[in-house]
Amino acid sequence: MVMRIGKETLGALTNDYVCKIQNKIQKWSEAVTYSLEDGKQKKTIYALDGVRALACLGVVSFHLNLWSYIGHVWHPFFGDFGAMISSLALIGETGVLLFFLLSGFLLFLPYAKSMLFDSDWPSLRRFYIRRVFRILPAYYVALFLMLFYLNPDYLQPAYWDKILLFLTFRMDLPATYQQLNPPFWTLAIEFQFYLLLPLLAWLMGRLVRWGSLRFRMLKLSFCLLMMFAWGVITRYWGFKLADTNQLDAFIPHALLQVLRPYIFGTVSKFFESFAIGMFVCMLYIYLHHAPEAEQMRFRISRFCPLLLTFGLALLFIFNIWHYYAIYMIHLSLHFLDPYQVFLESYRDIFMQDGFSLAYGFFLFAILHGSRQLQRPFEWAPLRWIGFISFSLYMWHDPFVLYFQASLLPHFQYMGWSPVAQYVVYAFWVGITTIPLAITLYRWVELPGIRLGEKLCRLIERPQQKVEVAAISAAEGREAIPAATVSGLQPKEKI
Repeated sequence: MVMRIGKETLGALTNDYVCKIQNKIQKWSEAVTYSLEDGKQKKTIYALDGVRALACLGVVSFHLNLWSYIGHVWHPFFGDFGAMISSLALIGETGVLLFFLLSGFLLFLPYAKSMLFDSDWPSLRRFYIRRVFRILPAYYVALFLMLFYLNPDYLQPAYWDKILLFLTFRMDLPATYQQLNPPFWTLAIEFQFYLLLPLLAWLMGRLVRWGSLRFRMLKLSFCLLMMFAWGVITRYWGFKLADTNQLDAFIPHALLQVLRPYIFGTVSKFFESFAIGMFVCMLYIYLHHAPEAEQMRFRISRFCPLLLTFGLALLFIFNIWHYYAIYMIHLSLHFLDPYQVFLESYRDIFMQDGFSLAYGFFLFAILHGSRQLQRPFEWAPLRWIGFISFSLYMWHDPFVLYFQASLLPHFQYMGWSPVAQYVVYAFWVGITTIPLAITLYRWVELPGIRLGEKLCRLIERPQQKVEVAAISAAEGREAIPAATVSGLQPKEKI
């Protein structure tokens, strides 16, 4: 009896101790999240923080795995099945496209809501101010630090024209493509999309903002389809026709070469990826704001696990094409050899579209799935990576390359096994880039965001005062006829 009571008491004490530890961990986790969120209550789709983290970690893993493959830390499996497994090591490169989809989705939200449900049109000044102060401080700090400490040759007058391209977010051109810091070229694509989005949304709004809700959905879908088609056409032109004279009968070749940096760049402007993100945004706005869509949203949530699986399967299929066409064409995946000409000829045109469609299904499933489906993407440590993803994305590659050039040869000389080399490689990237990203996020990114918000408030405050004065004046004008109706004429009364 005494032993049973003792066991029960010990069990209760153990449970209390475990609960206290869990409570402390929970409080600490909430404090970290609150700190990274800048202490503000935001209308945030929490799962998208996790998705953003996965996109960033995918790009980090791609560079880690690519350079460790080049450095002979690991070797791909041979045979068709082995090659398909090995292709997963390099699938993280597609995380760039997931970033583009997320930008299209998030930035188009207020525009889609205004077009479909007649809410206030987003402020142009607020949009540009917030984008500029969100991107420029962290980017310029990274750019100048890398110039001074990693690539001082760029400070010579011979390179000043290239620095100008970096300063003006045109580093996706051949002269600077993947130079200085390889991830930088994608920031040029993002920033150019920021500049164009308000204009594109305004043009769409001129067509969409009238008629029934279903008619608006149809017109907006058509606009986004045209945007997707423009991306495919310009990609095909850039890779297949830009260096030929096949279009001279329609447009002079010299004029097309002048326009090429603006409509194609080096590897296209990825309008297809942004359009898919914007289309997912349109569906999200409709399903969460239309009264008649409540039942539809419930039915769709039941199929989201299937949509997620389909998106991942599609991602895997296109990644095999990507792996075969770029990395391993002479080694494995021989079952694709009969299709080699087609796969090689059209990989630059359709491969990125396939990845973007796969991520479109993936994103739609997460947004509309059940709580069980969303919860893994809302895991606090994953969200923390999402918060610091911008700095982490910009800074990881220099540390990967430094280990590759300076540290890895020592471990190989000492005879460390490939597994041990890879573990140390990954550990190095983690302990260097994550603390640096957190520091830059707290001391560069967040102050920039706060400054942008303050500037928006300063600009909008006089406008708000004018609106309040106008409302007060209107209310005063409405009071005179009301008094007259009641039989009181103010001037005669006095």
